[in-house]
Amino acid sequence: KKAGMSHQDFYVRAVAKALKIDYRGAVADYTQAIELNPSFIEAYLKRGEILYKLGDARGTLRDCNQALSLNPNLVQAHYYKGRARYRLGYTQAAIEAYTQAINQEPDYAQAYYHRGLAYKDLEERSQASQDLQQATTLFREQGDGTGYQLAQETLRIFNRTQRKLPIAIVKTALSDTLKTFQLFALNPVGGMLPAFGRLDQRRIAPVAIMFALIFDCCFICGVYLGWQDLLPQASLFRLMVVGIVPFISLATLSRIARLICRSSGSWAGDLFLAGATLLPAGFLALASGISQSLGVQAMIAIAVFASCYLILTLYSGCTQIANLSEQAATLLIPMMLLVSGWCFYLVLQIL
Repeated sequence: KKAGMSHQDFYVRAVAKALKIDYRGAVADYTQAIELNPSFIEAYLKRGEILYKLGDARGTLRDCNQALSLNPNLVQAHYYKGRARYRLGYTQAAIEAYTQAINQEPDYAQAYYHRGLAYKDLEERSQASQDLQQATTLFREQGDGTGYQLAQETLRIFNRTQRKLPIAIVKTALSDTLKTFQLFALNPVGGMLPAFGRLDQRRIAPVAIMFALIFDCCFICGVYLGWQDLLPQASLFRLMVVGIVPFISLATLSRIARLICRSSGSWAGDLFLAGATLLPAGFLALASGISQSLGVQAMIAIAVFASCYLILTLYSGCTQIANLSEQAATLLIPMMLLVSGWCFYLVLQIL
């Protein structure tokens, strides 16, 4: 610290050091300027920017908050606050900071660009696309060639990913379904919770729907293989509708049971419980279609095993996923099966 230097002198020297990529020297001088003038907003902003370049996101956040406490309308402070939050993993909070910057400066291209990236991370694809397109337009209008090329390339990659998204979702769902089934197939009591727990919230419903589709396919195949005489008027579409009824009814009954018992859980968990429970029933439906080839003794064995697996799976789902007590699950499971079976029979008769 040199005698006779003012806070402005330290600030000017810090700017010069930053231009020479002497970031640590610049931080030291900005700090000296702030010590001489604790209300020096520009020094807080510049030091926060340099700290971000040095990888100190928390330091950037502190400086931005300090600057905003002196003047809450600082666009750059909100912007770098968003950058720091994003680097620290607080994506939603980063979006809020970028939005503050955009509200105060509607043509802030960088804020649109980085908010678009944050939305992309949160899988909010519509908002991400809008922000990236807006950033591209603003960069072009402002003559920022580098920013324009970056935003345009990011948007191009984003749109290409969007086109491949349905295929990626199906592949992920198939892979998750197989791995999940392997975890509880031979041990529905001990394997149900680990199988459910390995999936994040977004992947639970696709796996549950895949289980339901497997049951539906097995049911339809069973009808075409051995029950056509009993259901001569049944079209493929009607059978698909009938086959989905047990899935919807079981999931709904699980939801109702959770509300009655005031237990924690989620709708995705109810869907998973229903889909997993129907897998043994699907195998039984498929086997019944070729029952004449299998013989009576084999069908009895298959029916016993499938029924036991179904009840054990439903019990495990009710106690471990729907978080019902053992007493409540014991009382509710027969009712759930009866009501679901009645719904299935009723829809079958109507269609």
